[in-house]
Amino acid sequence: MNASGNGQKLPETGYPSRLKTGFMGLFNSNHKGVTLSAAVSNSWSHTHKLLMVRMFLLCVMVLVVCSAILEYTRLQINNAENQKLLNTYSQSVVTLAKRNNEINNLLANTNLTLATNVTAQSNAIRQLSSYSDNGSTSEFTSCAELIAWLRQDDTHEQVYSPTFQCVDFAFMMSEHAIKAGYWIFPAVDLGDGHMQCIAPIGQNLYAIEPQTNIVSLWAAKSDP
Repeated sequence: MNASGNGQKLPETGYPSRLKTGFMGLFNSNHKGVTLSAAVSNSWSHTHKLLMVRMFLLCVMVLVVCSAILEYTRLQINNAENQKLLNTYSQSVVTLAKRNNEINNLLANTNLTLATNVTAQSNAIRQLSSYSDNGSTSEFTSCAELIAWLRQDDTHEQVYSPTFQCVDFAFMMSEHAIKAGYWIFPAVDLGDGHMQCIAPIGQNLYAIEPQTNIVSLWAAKSDP
């Protein structure tokens, strides 16, 4: 009897069994393929994200480096400008120091000249006083007599120079006049500091420019 008659299911053998096994294997293989493809897709997405992050970081680094280079360049330019200003300031200080020394030297020379002139004037005044002590000195009798005396005096023939100035002309003319027996006094113009001479004649005072012998009425005494 055939064993199948008892209702028992026998294992499949032969071609049907191999067909079934092959079909199930194909199914399982397709399923595994679907899983592998999803994994590959997820891996590629992760790698793409990492690449984007790296590119972003690279861009940030480039921007930082460029900013640093620009800032360094700006600092170098500012430093060059500051150095130029410092050099200009140093040159100005040196120039001012030289000018200050020149002014100090000029002041020292001027003070020396003034001191020398004061000493010379003091000596001249003492000398003029000694000339008038003999009592033979008097005023000019008239302006014409004054002009006549000036024509024969040689004070105006002297040469003006840094060592022989208006004060020297005035004191020389006064000395010559007092030696000749006439009153002529050195006097300073308070307006400009120029030195000239004054001759009293009667009630009037006459100004004399000793460098040119020009005579002019300087002051007149008014009647009471």
